[in-house]
Amino acid sequence: MSDFVYTEEEVEVEAEAENSVPAQREVSPRAERALKRVLGLAAVLICGGLLWWLFIGPTMSPANVSVQSFPGLERSEALLQARIPARSTFAAVNAADAQALLAAHPLVESARVVKNFPDRISIYLEPRRAVAVALAMVNGRTQLVHFDRHGFAFMIAGVDALSELENMPVLSGLHNETLSLYLGTRLPDPVLPLLARIGAISDEDSRVWPAISEIRVAWNDSGSFDLLLYPVNASSRIRMAQDFSAQDISYELLILDALRRTGDRPPAEIDLRSGIGVFAIGGGGLGG
Repeated sequence: MSDFVYTEEEVEVEAEAENSVPAQREVSPRAERALKRVLGLAAVLICGGLLWWLFIGPTMSPANVSVQSFPGLERSEALLQARIPARSTFAAVNAADAQALLAAHPLVESARVVKNFPDRISIYLEPRRAVAVALAMVNGRTQLVHFDRHGFAFMIAGVDALSELENMPVLSGLHNETLSLYLGTRLPDPVLPLLARIGAISDEDSRVWPAISEIRVAWNDSGSFDLLLYPVNASSRIRMAQDFSAQDISYELLILDALRRTGDRPPAEIDLRSGIGVFAIGGGGLGG
């Protein structure tokens, strides 16, 4: 056997190797923590970028606004009323505020503003529908104005007013000591059921209105009123209560037609408030 002899240099090398192992174990945790910090920061940046790209960025670009309007109210006017300027962003538009502003427009019956993420805004507008016309003051002049079923004076009768009058009655007698009509105003509460009734009859059978030229409000001393209906082809008028119906009008028109066929003198008025036709001739009363 040969003998192994260690020199001092070999002993020093081995000692240095043994002393270096603990030093390597102390550096590794630091590097690991640094790496975790870098990876965490990278993850935050990536998630923030995705969040901006997917959710925030699209809302900051100009919104895609669609408007479903009606004749008489153009898209540009609707957006101006809603205070939505050109190139408005999705995030900048308050749907509730825009909807309230649009609903305040005289021609708009109802408005709905819907925001669909990420960049679409949809506006739906329903027009007011006229059920009657009446004289009202517009710019200091008396003109025919359309009223909706809620008693709101919202539009001046157009150039084709005569054709419009065939499908709705003319209201008169709305003016009294305390009531004046202007474009943009609403009728007082006592008269509102009348407009609602006319609207309901129009929905049920609008064919009755071409036979009626005028509905006059006859005010009583108590502040209430009766209704006087003037048929187109008859000299007699029909007095009715406020809860009249299309059937009531048709019934009275049949009575007038039957009287015309007999050749007798037509009554000045037929009172239907009690449900039974009462004829008035020359200021007197005659039951019918």
